[in-house]
Amino acid sequence: MADPILKLDDLSKNFGALPVTRHVSLEVLPGEIHAVIGPNGAGKTTLINQISGVLKPDRGRVLFAGQDVTRLGVAARARLGLARIFQISSVVAGFSAQENVALAAQAKAGSSFRFLKPARADRAIEDKAAESLAAVGLARRADVAAALLSHGEKRALELAMALVQAPRLVLLDEPMAGTGKAETERLTELLAGLRGRLPMLLIEHDMATVFALADRITVLVEGAVAASGSPEAIRNDPVVRRAYLGEDAHA
Repeated sequence: MADPILKLDDLSKNFGALPVTRHVSLEVLPGEIHAVIGPNGAGKTTLINQISGVLKPDRGRVLFAGQDVTRLGVAARARLGLARIFQISSVVAGFSAQENVALAAQAKAGSSFRFLKPARADRAIEDKAAESLAAVGLARRADVAAALLSHGEKRALELAMALVQAPRLVLLDEPMAGTGKAETERLTELLAGLRGRLPMLLIEHDMATVFALADRITVLVEGAVAASGSPEAIRNDPVVRRAYLGEDAHA
């Protein structure tokens, strides 16, 4: 079996006397889509913040691409190839789709992005931006201001901004939040098309999306791993059905 691109080893985080994540261990393999689900308050956001470097764990380790990154910050982890797409859109509304992706590419290259003109003048960056937009189905929307894109298109744009940086792993923090049925289906199809090419850790409440995409699912309940396994195993796990899935277990 290939070495995991991401390994969490006994991660725990308390806020004061309140334990929020408790002894969480999981792995993401190369090319795998690994979903983390759980009820509200299960510790999912705290977990992803520890993975991305926003929060430092009280105990345990985060290993990324074989390197212990537990004490590294967000920027250092990003330079190693860890990309995150947030629940709340992070695009620059006044810039076009192409300009947003070009800025992301320029930031990855380490050059200044205080002014847009240098990025637009760099043909290599522009070509990479165009390629990433095409990969997410936004080639025809390249010159449209991000503010004018639909919510689902903005999520696709964020994915293009991550792809242009050639990440080694993408953290997807509730990418379907706020999207309608048609946009959810389109984004699910888009992410499915990346399966095998780009490993992803997916946090998502939409169970149809989770079961359509995930190769493995880890269930958090009260900050701890309640179950982890294939979608079919999770769907049929009686503990999971009682704790979280309920009637959705039959969906």
